[in-house]
Amino acid sequence: MHALFEGAGSLREPSERIAFWLTALFSLPAALAIGYVLHESIGASQVALFIVIAMVYVTLARGRLLGSSVRVHERQYPRVFAIVRDACAGLEIPMPLIFVREDNNVPVVALGFGVPYALVCSSHWIELFADDELSFMIGRELGHIAAGHTRFHSLLSVNGNENPFISLIFGAWLRRCALTCDKVGLLCCGSVDAAVRAMGIAAFHEFGRLVDYEQFADQAAEVQADSVLRWGEWLSSEPYATRRIASLSRFVTSQTYAGAETWFLRERGQEPPELPAPGRARVESRDCAGWWRRFAAWSIDAIVVSAIITSFGGSIVGHDRSENRVSVSPGNVSISEPIVGSVTIHGKHPSVKATPSEVATPSPEPTDIATIGPFVLGEHRVALRVGDQDVPLSIDALVAAVSRLGFFFWFPVYLAVLVIVAGQTFGMLIGGLRVVTTDFRKPSAPQTIARYLIVGFLSWIIIPLSFFWRRILLHDRWTNTRLVKVETIVARITGTT
Repeated sequence: MHALFEGAGSLREPSERIAFWLTALFSLPAALAIGYVLHESIGASQVALFIVIAMVYVTLARGRLLGSSVRVHERQYPRVFAIVRDACAGLEIPMPLIFVREDNNVPVVALGFGVPYALVCSSHWIELFADDELSFMIGRELGHIAAGHTRFHSLLSVNGNENPFISLIFGAWLRRCALTCDKVGLLCCGSVDAAVRAMGIAAFHEFGRLVDYEQFADQAAEVQADSVLRWGEWLSSEPYATRRIASLSRFVTSQTYAGAETWFLRERGQEPPELPAPGRARVESRDCAGWWRRFAAWSIDAIVVSAIITSFGGSIVGHDRSENRVSVSPGNVSISEPIVGSVTIHGKHPSVKATPSEVATPSPEPTDIATIGPFVLGEHRVALRVGDQDVPLSIDALVAAVSRLGFFFWFPVYLAVLVIVAGQTFGMLIGGLRVVTTDFRKPSAPQTIARYLIVGFLSWIIIPLSFFWRRILLHDRWTNTRLVKVETIVARITGTT
């Protein structure tokens, strides 16, 4: 836990944690209700698919940032780099990767599922902010990182601009997160006036310089006088600006602010804590997740995989070959097989003689076939060539495969794919866990596949042994990988424990 968010002097909004668990608990019923109103089918399976797709998309977004945005460092936009460095040093968190991109909607946003996070600034806004105003905007996003919000925010929105449906479902928690991190932003800029000006620029762009914010803050009384006007806040991921200003005005006069300011301005180094480069440190046993934390993560992942399988019409245990069906009727043969699907061969009734015009003539072989590697492309089909045989590829075949193979095949596949792409699964994300090698490198694809092949084939040995080897299990040992607690790693390596 970060120093600013523990103990009696915590900057976290008092009801933030309760709001998180309540919104998580009621998110599926809320999604079902919205789907019913919009005449759309939204269920557990759609939510599970969304989670997996979002994790892959957010992970790939860093590549998009590197390929299409400007990376900020000491020699590339040093003004912004210096502000981020000073704020990170004060907050005792590692430096994020800093990018500048064109975004007309979001001035500054933090993204990512773990260190190093990405801090993305908009070229459309950044020059409008004075240094103290930019310190507030950057400080509140660093507050999201320090408070542990960012990995969940990134799952809900890859660009920081939530839509009304996300805000309606998760808004109760998102709005409390915003109030929490406004306090961190205030610490970084040191002035309520600068914080309010930054809010105005972020909301009104250049017009924000012309606003009288004392008069603007007085509009809060009109909102409070009419309960219906307050309902509009439910469709936003942030509280009304008037409420944020009032919250900061109360906070700056409190003992909590005085204690946090003393801590922030303490004697400290000018550089933020630095994570060692991969390969320069070793994972210790205390860094690894224990039995209960692993079990909680796996339970969440099992629910996600089960929902995905059922969304394809499959069952958790899969289907057996005995479900193949062959039926014969006069002139017709029907075959039903889970992978291929249903095929019916039509013939002529034996009592009816075919006329010459009804005699089938062999159809010519299609000429519009292209072969690309192992794939065969035709006008109406795509197939995978295996030896002399062409195996059809289609959505129906995929659905049938998911239906047939069942949970105990797809669960290790799900684990392996997400760990290869994102370094963690959804259950690991919730539990603050990540898979790394013994020297903190990202595991290679062969390592990860081997890890979960062992899980798939030897789970009957791994589970009993886990009661004795609670932190480093059999598949960890054999593949030189570890399931680590992210917050413990950062705290130990940066010396902030």
